[in-house]
Amino acid sequence: MKKIEHSILIFILIEAIFTLLFFKLTYIEILLGFALGFILIIISNLIPKNTFFKFRLLISSIIIGGYLLIKITYFIKNNLLLNHSIIIIALSFLLIILYLIKKGYHTFIKAVEITSYIYFFIKLISFLLLIPKINFNNLQNITINVINYRFIYLSFAICIIYNSIYYLTNNKPSIKILFISFLNCLFIKTITILVLGNTLTNIYSYPFLNILKRINYLDFIERCDGIFSFEYLICYYILLSYVFLNTKIFIKKT
Repeated sequence: MKKIEHSILIFILIEAIFTLLFFKLTYIEILLGFALGFILIIISNLIPKNTFFKFRLLISSIIIGGYLLIKITYFIKNNLLLNHSIIIIALSFLLIILYLIKKGYHTFIKAVEITSYIYFFIKLISFLLLIPKINFNNLQNITINVINYRFIYLSFAICIIYNSIYYLTNNKPSIKILFISFLNCLFIKTITILVLGNTLTNIYSYPFLNILKRINYLDFIERCDGIFSFEYLICYYILLSYVFLNTKIFIKKT
């Protein structure tokens, strides 16, 4: 069961990182980012896990944690709590995260397992409801943009997730799970383009949320994007909790 729990954790972490920071990457950049990420993982496996390695993970966790807190706060502010203060949102979100990580890694991983049932259920239902909204003609308008350095950040994010889980559990995460997570990221982007089209996908700040507003069936299922967006709130809550928990553990061990 422990292996399954960590597989679910990797899947959710990579989806959260992708949708929050890298969704606007082109298909080629996503492919290059994951390919380079796998190469970095292979290289990192050859590097001794010494004190300097732990120190790098600690610094990375502190920097990434602060940056993610800002990004997630603005995500909630712009999409869910428009009339609320950013400071109140950030503090409230931070408090429930601190409460979880205070309980330790075992409690955290059990919380991931429990919330994953809600997460996968919402993901499945939202996909089924979006099927009638799919228009395959939207794929004809996809343009290949110039490749730049953005995909490199995605590769480092994948490598950091892999190394931090390896360090905390002393078990190497499955490459198969990383590949499935990669396909999930492609799936989210493709469904978004099929529903919105390439132009609107590039215009909206969070297009993967905007497609949920298209779900409208009679008077029973209408404007449920707030409920379906809970999938991403779960992702971001687990992601930030994981980063802060890493920081706590790294400080103790380093």
